[in-house]
Amino acid sequence: MSPRSQERPSSPPKDGRRARFRTVLGIPVPLVLLALVASALMGVQLADALEQTTDNASSTGVTSVDSRTGIGKISAGAPVVTETTLGTEVQRLIDSGTIQPMTSFDAATCLRELGVSDSILILEEVAWGGDQTQGWLLVHGPLDRDTLRANGGIVSATVVLPSCGTTDDDITPAQNKLWSGDVRIGSL
Repeated sequence: MSPRSQERPSSPPKDGRRARFRTVLGIPVPLVLLALVASALMGVQLADALEQTTDNASSTGVTSVDSRTGIGKISAGAPVVTETTLGTEVQRLIDSGTIQPMTSFDAATCLRELGVSDSILILEEVAWGGDQTQGWLLVHGPLDRDTLRANGGIVSATVVLPSCGTTDDDITPAQNKLWSGDVRIGSL
């Protein structure tokens, strides 16, 4: 017999068993391929979930200081503020140094009516809470704004109705106050 006649392709076993699949590090190739496909599908799902959560996060974030209307603001341009977002809004106001014109609102008289002797650092017209009640956010305290920006500290924040500081005898000063508390400010 010649060497060529001895090199025949091997035939499958006659007892019905299939030939073994090739392995990678002892794991059958089809199982490795299945794991790769499952990993790819899971990656696509995670990427989609991440995209959805970051889209939702951007709708609850703070808007640009220069923007009068945008995410988190009502059509009049006032930001919507709640107890959970108040600290962020006060920090943004202190950092930006934005001061709104007083218009017809007398913040000094309002604070005196409430029995507060602090000086006003900054104020902003806001929409308060879920029902978006029109009001004013007054940031006040013993420190000046420059010291707060440089060193941080604690300031008081009071949210009041626009009727605070007016001569309306039907509303008591306590009824004008929507919220009051302290806010810790970080330095720049």
